[in-house]
Amino acid sequence: MGVSFYTLETMEKYGLIGAGRTLLDFGSSNLYAATADQIAAFVRRHVESPRPDLDEFANRLASGSGKGPDGQALNQAFLGELLEAINMTYESIDIAAGYKTRQVDLNVEPLPAAMVGRYDSVINCGTSEHILNQLNTFNAIHAATKSGGRMMHVLPAIGFVDHGYFTYTSRFFFDLAGYNQYEVVDMWYEGDGGGDENIFTTARQYQTYFPVLTERLAKIGTTDRETKQDSVKVPTISISLVFQKTQDVRFMGTLETSTSVGEFTGDLRDAYSEKQGSAAKTG
Repeated sequence: MGVSFYTLETMEKYGLIGAGRTLLDFGSSNLYAATADQIAAFVRRHVESPRPDLDEFANRLASGSGKGPDGQALNQAFLGELLEAINMTYESIDIAAGYKTRQVDLNVEPLPAAMVGRYDSVINCGTSEHILNQLNTFNAIHAATKSGGRMMHVLPAIGFVDHGYFTYTSRFFFDLAGYNQYEVVDMWYEGDGGGDENIFTTARQYQTYFPVLTERLAKIGTTDRETKQDSVKVPTISISLVFQKTQDVRFMGTLETSTSVGEFTGDLRDAYSEKQGSAAKTG
């Protein structure tokens, strides 16, 4: 996972960044596309007496946030390093080792108790789409955030055909906010509608394991449907939202009813409409 300097400035704009704040990063984020001048100016905006080696520090992070000769990210600069330079407390959870990271498998593990209600800011920048257990993941994000704290999501919405497990709709996030009494501070999309992804990319990768995929791919060029589908250049657009947690209530999840035609039981309705007053908990 990674956060560009542009995304960092967006976090700053919406009040997630500032000296003295505590931040939990879902996925240990590398810092991308930052110049030394941008880094130094960012630090000076937030602290009156920056670290004495600021220029050296800024040059190191800028270099590590770039790309190598092969065009791939170097992944040698971390978001947490920069946030700590402005006297923020940075922590992360991830399945893999990383900067200031506690290893947690959100498919099966709840948020550690010591992290519940601890953070002023919680960010999910390209992480939750890789986790199968969505309910536990968004429960953990809710639980980690203090009452009055802010959450920021930057996630795939359209395209990303071979990236992770999920893309997200605005309906999901608006229902998430409604059921859990979040204020929607802002919502926007990133991406201009351009792109050249191919919907069969993953099928081509997995055809060795599942021979039926080879049969399907062989239809490209011989059948109208698959040939047209293969020619589509799929755009990539991400969805971004900032929420504010207005009350310390138990996580409610969401209930999607837009296509339901039958009646719901009273117990089911009650489960998603009960008044909540207890502290957010996991598990």
